[in-house]
Amino acid sequence: MNVRAVLNAAAKLYRPVASHDAAGAGTPPPATGNLPSVVFKKPRWRACATTVAAAIVTIVFARVASFAPASVEQYYVNGVGATFARTLSTISGVVPFSIAEPIMFLFACWLVLPAIPALVTYIQGRRGMRNAVECGAARSITAACFLVVFFYAGWGLNYSRAALHTRLDWDDSSLAVLPRLGSSSERDELVALCTQLVFVTNHYYTIATGTPHSETHSTPRASLRDLDHALDIGYERATNLLCLDKSFATARGPAKPVLASRVISRLGIAGFYSPFTGEANYNRDMSAFQIVHTIAHEKAHQRCIANEDEANFLGFLACVLSDDPYARYAGYLFAQRQLMGELIKIDPAAVGALVTLRCKGVQSDVTYSKIFWHLYGGPAQNFGHAMNDAYLKANRVEGGAFSYQMSARLLVLLARKHGGTCVLEIPSAA
Repeated sequence: MNVRAVLNAAAKLYRPVASHDAAGAGTPPPATGNLPSVVFKKPRWRACATTVAAAIVTIVFARVASFAPASVEQYYVNGVGATFARTLSTISGVVPFSIAEPIMFLFACWLVLPAIPALVTYIQGRRGMRNAVECGAARSITAACFLVVFFYAGWGLNYSRAALHTRLDWDDSSLAVLPRLGSSSERDELVALCTQLVFVTNHYYTIATGTPHSETHSTPRASLRDLDHALDIGYERATNLLCLDKSFATARGPAKPVLASRVISRLGIAGFYSPFTGEANYNRDMSAFQIVHTIAHEKAHQRCIANEDEANFLGFLACVLSDDPYARYAGYLFAQRQLMGELIKIDPAAVGALVTLRCKGVQSDVTYSKIFWHLYGGPAQNFGHAMNDAYLKANRVEGGAFSYQMSARLLVLLARKHGGTCVLEIPSAA
C-alpha cells in the first residue's frame, strides 16, 4: 500500500464531523477527544488588497513619471534613487559572495514550502482544498506585489528616464531604420567601423595575451578583482567623456560570480543585476572576454542605467577606457560583433571578408563562445529568453530582448561624434 492510500485510510477512520461547505471553506468545530484537529486558516485578504493597491499605485506612478523624464532625472536618478542603489551596493559589497542567490532561494522556500503541510492536511481530510488555495493565493499575491513596490521604489523608476541619446543630445533621426540598414552609405559606414574594430581588437588581444595565434580561448592576466577596479576607472573616464552627472563615476560594490552558473547558462543568462541587493552578478562559466564585458554591463545597471542597449554601450566605454588591455580587448570585440551583426543583414560577404582579418586568437574566442551557448541551447534557454523579453516589454523597453542588439545604434552615433571611429584614446589621467 502506498503512502497516499495509508493517509486516506487514516483519514476515513479519524475524520471529525465538521460543518464544512462543499469546498471545505466553512468554519470547523473544535477538536474533541483523540480525533485529529481540523485545520482552517483565514486568508489574509486585507493585507493582500493593501499590497495590490500599493503595487497598482506604484506602477501607475512609474508610467506617469515617464512623461516628466527631466524630473525623474533630477529628483530620482541623481537623487534618492542613486543614493539608495549606491548604499545597497556598498553594504552588499562587503560580502564576498552574491547575497542575491541565497535570498532568492530562501524566498522561494518561504513561498513554496507551506504547500507541503497544506497538501498533507488535505489528503488527511482535515482541510478543504478551497481554504488551502485561498491562503496560498493571498500569500503569493501579497509577496509579488510587495516585490513590485520595492522594485520600482528602489530602482525600477529608472525605466522612466529619457533615452540615453536624448540625454546626450545626440540626433538619431538618420538611424531610424536601424537595425535594418539598407542604403549604400549606411553599408559603407558599417564596413569602415567594423574594419577599424577588427584591427584594434587584434591589437589589444596581442598585447593582453602576448601572441595573436592562440588556438584556445583567452584568459586575462589580471584577477577579476583588478579588472573590476579597472572598469570603475573606465566609468570615471566615461563620465567625463559624456559629461554625465558626477555620481555616475562613483564606484559601487564589486561584481560577483553566480554559484549556480550552470543553471543560468541553461537559461541563456550572461549576468543579472539584483535591485534588491544592489549587486552586479555574472555567469562565471562563460568565455573570459564575455565575463569582462558582462561585468561592465551589470555595473552600468548599478549606476541606474535600466535599458539594456544603454548598459551594453556604457559597458563598452568602461572597458575601452580602462587601463587594462584585456578589458579593452573585450570591449572592442563586443563592439565589433554588435556592428557585424548589423552588417551581415545587408552584406554577408563583407562580414565574411572581415572575419578572415581576425587574428587566430580572437577567432578562437568567438568560436569558443558560440560553442558554449550552443551546448546550453534548448527549451530552458528559450524559456529564459521569453521571460526576459516579457519583463523588458512590461517596462516599456523598445524591442524587448532585442534591445541588447540595439546598442549598435549608440556605437554608430558615438563614431559620428568622434571623427567616424569607435576607437577612443585613453586619457592620461582619470
